Amino acid sequence: MMGRVLLLIALLWIAVPAWRPAPAAEPPQCARGDMVLWGDGRHDDTAALNAWLHGDILVWAGSGEPVGAVIADHTFRLSSAIYAVGGAGRKLERFRLIWPERSETVSGGTIMSGDDPDMAPVVSGVTIVGGDPREGVPFDSPDIAPAARSDPERCATS
Repeated sequence: MMGRVLLLIALLWIAVPAWRPAPAAEPPQCARGDMVLWGDGRHDDTAALNAWLHGDILVWAGSGEPVGAVIADHTFRLSSAIYAVGGAGRKLERFRLIWPERSETVSGGTIMSGDDPDMAPVVSGVTIVGGDPREGVPFDSPDIAPAARSDPERCATS
């Protein structure tokens, strides 16, 4: 009798985890379907780099792979200003930002925005050639509503 009870307890011990509901999976993180990031220094990346710096999920134009939270060793051709905001969780390192029309190049170093929207991005080791001395200086900006990254309506489908 004792052997059957132990066998029953052992079987229940094994079977119970199968009855528990699986933990909720993280909602899908959908990449924007309306823009890609080139990072090749030839294509204008202004809109896409700004979107990425604000937390949007993008893909690389050349490979279709997700960009991720860190970009390293890329050159971006730009036509207007870019803005890094706190709270986006982005890091840009060993980069070149070029504005050919203004004969300006920004290279570095690191631009990093942590996960706290109340903290300004951290800029280190960045060099500006041909730019305005007021550039690259943190300033207060209006709060930007974070993108709904897990909204299935944003997922590109066909």
